[in-house]
Amino acid sequence: MVDEIFDRHYQTVRQELNASISSGLSDLSKKVREAFEVLVKIEYQSPWTAPTRKAKCN
Repeated sequence: MVDEIFDRHYQTVRQELNASISSGLSDLSKKVREAFEVLVKIEYQSPWTAPTRKAKCN
């Protein structure tokens, strides 16, 4: 009886731990992805690499 209660509580806590670890890693991966997207935007869409516009005369 005591072993069954212990096992039930252990399984519940283990599921909560796994869920929190999974959630934390998911959040971390989203933040890293966002950081890399910003770095790519800075690198490849910077104003000094944009094509120059020529002045038009009427």
